[in-house]
Amino acid sequence: MVERIVNDIDEIVRIVRFPGWQQTIAGEREVKKALRKTLWKYKLHQDQDLFDRAYAYIREYY
Repeated sequence: MVERIVNDIDEIVRIVRFPGWQQTIAGEREVKKALRKTLWKYKLHQDQDLFDRAYAYIREYY
């Protein structure tokens, strides 16, 4: 299950990100929205710690 979640997040983030997205409010909003949507799919959307950690990882490595 973890592998599916990671693959889904990876797929969605690759679609919504763009060069320099970390420096724009719109870019951050789109990535956060995509992440929240993916977590919602797996009923994990209320786990704020998971969201924060996943977003921090995405922000650093994408």
